[in-house]
Amino acid sequence: MRGLLNYDLALFKEDNFYDFPTLISYKEEVKCEKWVNFHASIKNPEKAEGLHFYEHDYKFERIWNNPGKYISVFKRFKYIIQPDFSLYYNFPVALQIYNKFRNHWLACYYSVYGIEMIPNISLSCETNYSWSLLGYPTESVVAFSDIGCVRHNHSRIEIRKTYDEMIRQLNPRHILYFTRSIEKAPAGAQVIKLPFIKGGE
Repeated sequence: MRGLLNYDLALFKEDNFYDFPTLISYKEEVKCEKWVNFHASIKNPEKAEGLHFYEHDYKFERIWNNPGKYISVFKRFKYIIQPDFSLYYNFPVALQIYNKFRNHWLACYYSVYGIEMIPNISLSCETNYSWSLLGYPTESVVAFSDIGCVRHNHSRIEIRKTYDEMIRQLNPRHILYFTRSIEKAPAGAQVIKLPFIKGGE
């Protein structure tokens, strides 16, 4: 089993059919004025309290391939959003499930080293609600993003449905909503506007 998809590194508690590792509830109040994405934090280290993964998957694939290498990097930050490998609705379901597993596994792995991550609610579409919210804590501070999903009307409708379903099932105590279009953000969330990046996320 050596080197097989990190299975040899750690196994974590799970309470669901798909064995998604169960995330720790985040209770701390979040007061962060500056957030930076993972790629920027590696390429150009700068002072920021918060770290997120709302960018193209290939830019942070390295943390899955070598998770131990980035422990010291993550410890520089006060707040970290759970990794966000994509669950695009047009992906094969098997690939979506694999990416969700990676998101959960990485958050649990880093918690062992004292790096507490804010659960990132990543959903696909209505047909996958039966599994896409498994492994998340209830009544937790959570993060939610519509980055890359507000350009088309169909996507905006789907993202709002998943947002409402997240609230219904998880009853979060506080929501950090990351967006590039504040006017499209829902009421009741702490809205965090991220800058547009030339060439995409």
